[in-house]
Amino acid sequence: MLADDFFLVSWDTTGSGRPRLHVQGVALGLAGALIGELVLHQRVAVRGVRLDVIDSEDVTEKVANQVLADIGDSPHHTDVRTWLAYFAQRSVEDVGGRLVAAGLLEREAPKLLRRRPPRFFSADFSKAMWPATRLRLALVRHWPLSPQDMALATLVDACDMTETVLDDPADRRVARRYLTTLLATMPEPLRDLSRHVSAAVGDAVLTYRT
Repeated sequence: MLADDFFLVSWDTTGSGRPRLHVQGVALGLAGALIGELVLHQRVAVRGVRLDVIDSEDVTEKVANQVLADIGDSPHHTDVRTWLAYFAQRSVEDVGGRLVAAGLLEREAPKLLRRRPPRFFSADFSKAMWPATRLRLALVRHWPLSPQDMALATLVDACDMTETVLDDPADRRVARRYLTTLLATMPEPLRDLSRHVSAAVGDAVLTYRT
């Protein structure tokens, strides 16, 4: 699932167990990825600033189904940024919990009276690294991307984490050109979604720094 891949890119599960970006930024990126899962499954559509359900049929995954149900239960709320803020409140718990349930991550037991983000560690190093590795190779070698990986690449970039995937400056220049091409050819709903995520994360960064 798209949000699982985003979590594994944005969280240092093979090292510190902590997020690579401030946790609110990661949470917003995960919220965008959860909505993106439903876009890819053709359950919701993002049109400009609007988010609408176009098919309420389940997608056979508990977290995605709850996201779809929440959107469907509030048809009067259509603003994408509103839904990003709403799902960001629980996206780390939802997606992290999904990966723990799948046996891909282990969660460190929380310490009393500490309000730091939870720490997650990979149970399988190769699986934890594969989304970032796959993305890096695709961007540097200009491989064709599936719709899911196209969405992953743009959401990672929207959260200003492309350099997390590409640690060689030369690779970043090559990848940036390819990302520009991808954005021009992406389906409009995914392109609009990534723009809203980028704006929301930018606002969160300003708040985080003040």
